[in-house]
Amino acid sequence: MNVIVVGPAASGKSTFVWKFLEYLRRKGYDAKAVNLDPATPPCYEAAVDVRTYVRTEDVMTEYGLGINGALLKSMEFAAKYVNELIISADFVLYDTPGQMEVFLYSKAGLDLLNEIPAFKAGVFLAAADVASTPENFVSVLAQCAVVSLRTALPTLTVFSKCDITKPPTIQDVKERFAEGGMLAELMEKLLAFLECTTLPYRTIEVSATKGLGFDDVFSALNELFCSCGDLS
Repeated sequence: MNVIVVGPAASGKSTFVWKFLEYLRRKGYDAKAVNLDPATPPCYEAAVDVRTYVRTEDVMTEYGLGINGALLKSMEFAAKYVNELIISADFVLYDTPGQMEVFLYSKAGLDLLNEIPAFKAGVFLAAADVASTPENFVSVLAQCAVVSLRTALPTLTVFSKCDITKPPTIQDVKERFAEGGMLAELMEKLLAFLECTTLPYRTIEVSATKGLGFDDVFSALNELFCSCGDLS
């Protein structure tokens, strides 16, 4: 299975990849990781590192670009090495750039994603402390829905850093609506994004640093492709 890990900056993607890689190997799987972030060296053992072929800091220097322009340019260069970046194993975890929009809103990023063979899924990682209020929780739902639409992948919603805090429940969010007002009305409409995520079926909470929640991630990924599974 090919697993593409996507999420906002500081959501803990690289640490998640590192610890989930170790988890899968302990279960006896041939598991590998690929770093697709040309701006950041991986904190895990990468079978393939895009920085072998292109480094954002070099692109900044050579083309006189700022960090955002250099990241976009780096993804264009990275797409030229697609044959080297795509590998095979029981599980391959693809760690994407911290600036999620660079990967999802660039043609090069989507082209690279489309070249990854079938039997693939997405993990949208959101930090629980960022989603700690009903308002922020709904904004996370909107981001996850965009990820699903842009990638056309079955995508799990996973809350990270749950040893620090817990995300609100769906009931918490709905109770917030009961207070009324313009914000509540907007939030209620945005809640329609909930149906584009896996949250109606289960909330997956992990703490990569403490190694918690990976059983839930593993079972949910398998259920995505199981005809008898419903993520319930």
